[in-house]
Amino acid sequence: MLKLLKYDLRRRRERILVFIVITLLVQAGMWISSSAVGVELVSLNLAAYCVLAIALIFIAVFSYFRNLKSYQRRLLPVTALQTVLSPLVFALLLVLAVIALGLVHLGIYWLLYPMDFLPGNILTVGFRCLLQTVWSTGFMTIMGMFSITVALSMRNKWRIWVGIAILAILQNGFAYLENLMFGSYFIGLDNAFNFEIYKGTQPPGSGFTIKYLATNQWPVLFELAVACILIYSMVVLVKRRMEV
Repeated sequence: MLKLLKYDLRRRRERILVFIVITLLVQAGMWISSSAVGVELVSLNLAAYCVLAIALIFIAVFSYFRNLKSYQRRLLPVTALQTVLSPLVFALLLVLAVIALGLVHLGIYWLLYPMDFLPGNILTVGFRCLLQTVWSTGFMTIMGMFSITVALSMRNKWRIWVGIAILAILQNGFAYLENLMFGSYFIGLDNAFNFEIYKGTQPPGSGFTIKYLATNQWPVLFELAVACILIYSMVVLVKRRMEV
C-alpha cells in the first residue's frame, strides 16, 4: 500500500503544493495586514487551515475516483482492500500535514507575541478538538468514497446524481438515527467545538476556561461500526469491478 500512496502523492503533489502555498500566502497577508495578534486573527488562521484541509481531502477523494475509473490502475497487482484503504490513509496524512502546519504557525505566534488572550487550558482542549475533527473528517471521507463507489458501480447516465443523493442521505440519515437512538449525534465537525467558555480564576491564560460539554460515547461506537460496514461494502464493490 505504500507504493500506492507514493504513486498518488507523485501524481497529486503539484496540486497539493499549490493549495499549501496559496494558504501560506493568505496567512502571511492576514498577519501583515493585522494590527495585532488576537482572537480575530487566530480565528481567521484557523478558518484558512480548515479550508486547506477540505481542499486536500477533496484531492484524496478525487484520486480515488480517478483510480476507480482508470483501466490501467485495475491492471496493477493490488487488492480491493488496498485500493480502498490507500486514499483513506492518503487523506489522513494530508489532514495531519495541515495540523502540523497549524501547530507550527501557533508556535511562531507563541514565540513572538504574548498569547494571554487564549484560555489557560487551550492545549488540552485543542488536543480533543483535533482528535474529534480528524475522526469527523475521516468518517465523512468514508461516506463520500462509498457514494462514489456505488455511483461508479452503476451503468446509467444519472449515476453521478445518484452518488450525490446517496451522500446526502447518508449524512442526514445517520445524524437522524443517532439522535433517534441515543438522543445526540457525533457526526459533523460542529461537535468538535461543542464546549462552553466561563470565567476562570487560575493563570496562565486570559482568565477564561473552556469546558467541554458531556459527550455520549454510543454515537461514536455507532459511527465506528457504520464505517467498518461501509469500508467492507466498498471492498466488495471494488473487487467486483476489478473482476469485470
